[in-house]
Amino acid sequence: LESRVLSTFPAVMIELSSTPPAFAPSEAFLRGRIILITGASGGLGEALVHACARYGATLIMAARDVPALERVSDRVMAAGNAQPVIYPVDLGGATATDYDQMAEAIGEQFGRLDAVIHVAAEFGGLTPLAQTDPAAWHAALNVNLTAPFLINQAVLGLLRQSDRPRIVFTLDDFRRVSGAYWGAYGVSKRGLAALASISAGELEAFGIEVNSVVPPPLATRLRRRSQVDERGIPPAEPAAVLGVYLYLLSSHPKAVTGEVFVASTGV
Repeated sequence: LESRVLSTFPAVMIELSSTPPAFAPSEAFLRGRIILITGASGGLGEALVHACARYGATLIMAARDVPALERVSDRVMAAGNAQPVIYPVDLGGATATDYDQMAEAIGEQFGRLDAVIHVAAEFGGLTPLAQTDPAAWHAALNVNLTAPFLINQAVLGLLRQSDRPRIVFTLDDFRRVSGAYWGAYGVSKRGLAALASISAGELEAFGIEVNSVVPPPLATRLRRRSQVDERGIPPAEPAAVLGVYLYLLSSHPKAVTGEVFVASTGV
């Protein structure tokens, strides 16, 4: 695992700090764990599905695109892993009632939830605020910020049934997305960092570890939409940056909560 830890939000300027302990996943270290991943139909979300399934977890994949989810499920099973659970949900329009129903379905099937990894993101492109479509603004805030809040609220009871519950948020580099034209995406990612920090403080009493990961630029559809000059640095494949996520899902000897990790390539 190669990563760096950021200072805990709400510091305005993010400062790099120490590294987490070295971590080498053991075979089937996630066996028996029930993990919900949003944005699981492609990109980083799909890479996490494959990695967690390979290490023995039972996956619940949440996304809007059912055919894409089915393709991911087929690939997971073709690799010899257990069939994931597909849960179609439109994060851009779902209500608190929809997420309550999702939690109820998970509870009926599994009785608990061990981890939630928030990966889903909505980014329509770089646009001046003055020209931003209000519908696009609401969609980005719903997917990037409101959905994680409502999902966490809905599944809190299920997480409390786990012996080592985890919530992992996926952020973005604030120095990159707080500038001009990042619009609702930049605003929502700042808000998501605040949500993660507040959640960590409130849920620590329940033994729920809440942490965040900032991936590097990845070879995904979202990054291609941004069309940002990355100074000639080629984007990483999503599968190359999973180490910190796996570390945060493990039963590490010391509790880790309220941290923001900058992931680099390698496990």
